[in-house]
Amino acid sequence: MRGREPHRVLETAVVIGASMAGLCAARVLSERCRDVVLIDRDPLADGADWRAHVPQGRQPHLLLYAGARLLEEWFPGIGGELYAGGATEFDVCRDFFWYQSGGSLVRPVSRMRGPVMSRPFLEATVRRRVTELPQVTVRERTTGTGLVTDATGQRVTGVRLADGATLSCDLLVDATGRQAKSLAWLKELGYAEPPVSRVTVNTHYASRVYRRDALPARDWKAAAVIGDPATKRLAMVLPWEGERWIVGLVGINGEVPPTDEAGRLAFARSLDSPVIADVMAASQPLGEPVSHRFTANQRRHVEKMRRFPLGWVMIGDAVCSFDPIYGQGMSTAAQQAAALGACLDRSAALDQTFTRRFFRAAARPVVVAWSIAAGGDFMYEGTTGEKPPGTDLLNRYVERVSVAAQHDAAVCVRFTEVAGLIRRPEWLLTPAFVLRVLRYARRGPVGARQAPASPPPLHPYSPGP
Repeated sequence: MRGREPHRVLETAVVIGASMAGLCAARVLSERCRDVVLIDRDPLADGADWRAHVPQGRQPHLLLYAGARLLEEWFPGIGGELYAGGATEFDVCRDFFWYQSGGSLVRPVSRMRGPVMSRPFLEATVRRRVTELPQVTVRERTTGTGLVTDATGQRVTGVRLADGATLSCDLLVDATGRQAKSLAWLKELGYAEPPVSRVTVNTHYASRVYRRDALPARDWKAAAVIGDPATKRLAMVLPWEGERWIVGLVGINGEVPPTDEAGRLAFARSLDSPVIADVMAASQPLGEPVSHRFTANQRRHVEKMRRFPLGWVMIGDAVCSFDPIYGQGMSTAAQQAAALGACLDRSAALDQTFTRRFFRAAARPVVVAWSIAAGGDFMYEGTTGEKPPGTDLLNRYVERVSVAAQHDAAVCVRFTEVAGLIRRPEWLLTPAFVLRVLRYARRGPVGARQAPASPPPLHPYSPGP
């Protein structure tokens, strides 16, 4: 990648879990291993079918710019392939109607562009590209049940399967999601689990698919309406392939969105902007609403593990799972996979130095996303857990940033870059930017409004392609 050939350090790697995290890991490993075996307990159809063990797949998903950029690097032309299959090309600033803090953000043109589509369609497209890699073998309906180690128990040499067979490997990557199956297997070998941080937020989703047409008239491609934190309500509408909308209603810490259509419409109408309710009222429902519950942000501090076997790592939700309303899961998984490749390139062996280096590198994008998700969830009364230092002060400042972004394109772009994980939160705290925020926030919320007939020019704060 990036115009150079990485040195290979592995013969065989096994990745458990064909999630987006597992697929990204397999892609990175394909350049650094002679053989990569990716296993998953689910049947993996060629089409964009729902997976039984990915219940959140039927809810809205937004691939952040950081993740889209990595996918295009690993799978050249995948954006065009997604667009050809019905994904919507999307400028996250210009094409997103975002209502928060009493007003809608300005919508300058930016370079933060990428596809919007359903999670199953994205996953199926990436999986197809991974299966085409000559170094990768994908095995569906295959369940891991335990670890195989050397005589000392200090190095993983394979994984036992439910059918009694064994897959040997130099490196085992656990991408089994939030439950992180391998931790139970490590416990049997005498290894302690990593320290865990949890921020409990009782989030309920009720999503429904609608037919997408030209009504009501609009100049945006997706919308989110964030209610005042006291209401504990928000809603979003994203375009899906097949000329469909997905409309997600979200209630937090005691608010539960209804599933009957009259109740859903009333829930959407209770928000300060009518744009999502108008879409629902003008669109034909397709299928029944689907509910999902998320109970807690969970971060495993793998970078603090004192003992671990060699030849084993975790990635994706196994390391950290975030409240889905922030849309960070797929992109942080991709960033962790990129860190895995970089650490392998720097390592001559799968020793303790490699493992510690990777866990520290994997923690970096997690720290950023955690500060946004866990910190943001403390805006809602009833959220519990270890509150990051300075959270209340930062949340009050972010409120001013979102008000300033209703007036100024530069603030809006920088705010979006941080939310999209391409800049660190510290970029919101530079002296010049803070002064800009305070100047524009004094104007107060603007309320709902229509975008100008022609978009403003590209702002120089936008990142390069």
